[in-house]
Amino acid sequence: MSSYASLLKAFSERADGVVANGKPLVGVFGEGVPVPLITAMGGVVVDVKAPPLADAVDGPIEPVVSKVTEPFLDPFAARFLHRFAAGAFDSFAALIFVRDDVAGLAAYQYASELRRQGQLPMKGPRLHLWNMLHTKSTAAEVFNQAERVRLARELEQSLGAPFDTDALNAAIMSEAARHKIVGNLPSGGQEAFIARNAGRWLTAEAHSAFLTDLSFHTAQGPKIALTGTACDTPVLHAVCEAHGQIIADVQDYGRSAPFIHNAESMLTDLAGDALSMRAAPPDRFTRALHSATEDADLVVVSVDENDDAFGWEVPALKRATEDRGACFVNLGFRPFRPDAAWCTVASALISEALA
Repeated sequence: MSSYASLLKAFSERADGVVANGKPLVGVFGEGVPVPLITAMGGVVVDVKAPPLADAVDGPIEPVVSKVTEPFLDPFAARFLHRFAAGAFDSFAALIFVRDDVAGLAAYQYASELRRQGQLPMKGPRLHLWNMLHTKSTAAEVFNQAERVRLARELEQSLGAPFDTDALNAAIMSEAARHKIVGNLPSGGQEAFIARNAGRWLTAEAHSAFLTDLSFHTAQGPKIALTGTACDTPVLHAVCEAHGQIIADVQDYGRSAPFIHNAESMLTDLAGDALSMRAAPPDRFTRALHSATEDADLVVVSVDENDDAFGWEVPALKRATEDRGACFVNLGFRPFRPDAAWCTVASALISEALA
């Protein structure tokens, strides 16, 4: 199997295709978890927010979940809960949910409550809520350090391995090597999107090895920046690259993870992620968003129906984009799995904006 075929397989099968090789699996739902800490303590990190691509067609529908999940529940959370109830994560040692992720918080709350009420058995992974303050202050640093200790204690109980500084430094070095290779990938393109995100279901070493010998087609035309809420498929890349070249994708699953320099700075590096939607003060995110899109000829906004944060940025981003003479298009609500009809409408709006 070629390197790209291996990456495509990992991207398509996602958590269902992860090979643990005897190591305990630790699921992560959301951005900003200290991944090297999990690796250092013997766990295999697996993204559980994005369901396998086949899930859209033949994913489980569990009555116990259907009875309690309101129609407005975030689709990422809903699909996770159905898979959780169906036993997709029974072999996992732990599941870590990010407090700042709207879908992640809901998934944690529903999963915990279903277990507490006896609607689901207590067997399976331990559930842990990761909380981090994305700001810089002494109080925030103390809080984040306390959360790291709490997470390490949870992992020690789940994985049966104590914290080890040398192992943490080795894990950080592996992630740094991957970060460098991933950073050389094009911002746009369906294949680059798949290759980048396949790492969510591969070890840093395996991902880096697969990426080493790949090359990608370079698109031409107007420079396009993608903004909005999390999109775990390259559907927007497919739509936009019929009109130009994507030079920035700052949505979750599009943007790069923060670079962790060493064990001492791990929490500071994660907390300093200005493109976290919960960055504080809020204008940190606004400045980072405008900076990431300032070279684009066209800025595209696309959010899901559960957005409770990015929409507030749209008026100022539109004004700043148009003030510098660039184009701006708001595609409105994006379905969880956009169909051909939605893509056709989106393409027409982009074409009109660039005309």
